[in-house]
Amino acid sequence: MRGLALFAFLCLSHFGVSYSQSGGVSQYFESIKNSPLKLRHFLTTMPKGGDLHSHLSGAIYAESYLAWAAEDGKCMDIKSFVFMSGPCDGRNDLMPISEIYPGGPQDVDGLLVNIIDALSTRDYERRDLSGHQQFFSTFSRFYQASLGRQGDMLAEVTKRAAGQNIGYLELMHSPGMIAASLEAERNSDLARAYGKRLDHRAMEKIAKAAVEEIDEMEERRSILQQCEKKGAEKEGCSVSVRYLAQVIRTWKPEQVYAQTLLAFMLMELDDRVVGLNYVAPEDHPVSLRDYRTHMSFIAELSEKFEGAGQNIALHAGELTLGLVPPEHLGWHIRDAVEVAGAKRIGHGIDISYDPNMYQTLQLMSTDDVAVEINLTSNDVILGVSGEDHPISIYLENAVPITISTDDEGVSRINLTHEYQRAVETFDLSYETIKTISRNAVQYSFLPGKALFQNTIDGSLNTECRKGLPQDLKDRSTCSSFILQSEKALAQWQLEKNFNSFEARF
Repeated sequence: MRGLALFAFLCLSHFGVSYSQSGGVSQYFESIKNSPLKLRHFLTTMPKGGDLHSHLSGAIYAESYLAWAAEDGKCMDIKSFVFMSGPCDGRNDLMPISEIYPGGPQDVDGLLVNIIDALSTRDYERRDLSGHQQFFSTFSRFYQASLGRQGDMLAEVTKRAAGQNIGYLELMHSPGMIAASLEAERNSDLARAYGKRLDHRAMEKIAKAAVEEIDEMEERRSILQQCEKKGAEKEGCSVSVRYLAQVIRTWKPEQVYAQTLLAFMLMELDDRVVGLNYVAPEDHPVSLRDYRTHMSFIAELSEKFEGAGQNIALHAGELTLGLVPPEHLGWHIRDAVEVAGAKRIGHGIDISYDPNMYQTLQLMSTDDVAVEINLTSNDVILGVSGEDHPISIYLENAVPITISTDDEGVSRINLTHEYQRAVETFDLSYETIKTISRNAVQYSFLPGKALFQNTIDGSLNTECRKGLPQDLKDRSTCSSFILQSEKALAQWQLEKNFNSFEARF
C-alpha cells in the first residue's frame, strides 16, 4: 500500500493540494468505514471516473420497463412474466401492463411484486432457481419492453450516473447484431477466404443502419434530459457515453463471426463505438466449445481493421468449479489476452485455476491489462464472494482493476453500492479506491494518450511532468497535450473534481 499512498501524494500535489489535506480525507475515511450510512454518503459524493462494464439492457430497473410497456400498450404473460407486444385480448394468460403497473395497495404481496422479482435477482435466495439461472432468465423476459425505448434507457443510466458523480459510461449495446446474424444464416461460408465468407456490402448496410439507431437513441436522450438548457447536468447531460459493440457468443460460429465483423465495421465507421465485447454466459456449452474459435475471429479481424483491434474487452474467466468441468477452467483469461489481444478482462474470476497464474498476472501487469470487477454479479451468478474473490490477488500483483456494475438494474444496485461493497469486504483504503476511480478513465477506450504513465505510482505523462494546470488557457505544453486527447481531458477533469471534493476535508 506504500505505492498507493505515494500515488495519492503525487496526484494531489499536481493541483497544489498538500499531503496533510489528503491525509485528512484518508483519516476521515478510515473513521467511517464501520458506519455504513456515512460510508455510503462519502462514496456517493466522491468523484468516480466511470463504469466500464455495463450492459445497457441490464442496467434498467424493472419499474422503468413496466412504465414504458404500460405507455406502449404492451402485455405480460402472467404465467412466465414475459413482456409481449399488444393487443392483449384473445388469451387468458395475457394482461395489459397498464392494468398491472403502477398497481395499487392490493399489490403489496401480489402480482406486481412477483413480476419485479422475475425481472431481477431481488430475493433470489428465496427461490428454487439458482442465482445464475435467475440472472440470465431476466433478459428474454424484458426484451419486448425495451424495443423503441433505447433513448429512454440511455437517459435513465446517465441520470443515475450523474447522481453519483460518475463522469463516463462505456455501455455494451448490440445495434445491428440480430440483422448480422440473419445475414450469416442466409449467406455465409467460414471455409472461404476473408472477404468472401460474407457479403461485406450487406454488412456495411447493416452497420450504417446501426449508426442511425445510435443517432436516434442519443437524440431521444437529449430531448428527455433537455440538454440544451442550463443546469441540465443534473439530468445526466454531463455524463459522457461511448459504446462497446456487443457480440452474442452462444450462436452459431458463422453468426458470431458476422457479429464480430459488424463490431469492427462499427468501430471504423463511428467514433462513438470504441470497442467490442463478447457477451452471454461463458459457461454455455456453445461458448465453451467455440471459445478458441472466437478468439481467433478477433485476432484475424484485428489485423484486417488496423487500429480498432487495440480496443478489445472480453468477458473471460466468469467461471468456477462445479459450474463447468475442470478442463474449462484457468485458460480463458490467458487466451483472451494472448490470442485476442484483450486490453480489459471482464470478471476474471477463475484466475487461480491457471497453472501459470503468476506468469499470467505478470503478463497482465506488464501489458497494462485491466480487470473489470463486478462483486454483486459474481456473488449472485457464481456464488463467489469474500476471500474467494480474486480482487486481492490482482491488487497484490499490480494488475490494474476497475469497479463496475455489470447489470445494475437486474441486480438492483448501482456503482456506489459496488464501491461500498469493495471497501467493506476488502478493507480498501481511500488511496486504493481513488486509484480505482482513476483507472476507469485510464483504461477506458476513449481516444488519445493517457494522462498517467502509471496509476499506481502516480507518474504523469512526460508532457505534464511539471504538474497539471488549473485551467487549460495557459498555453503550456501540458494544456496543449490535454486538449488534444479526449482521454487526458477526461482525466484532467476528474482530477479537478477530486481536488474540489478533498478540499472539503
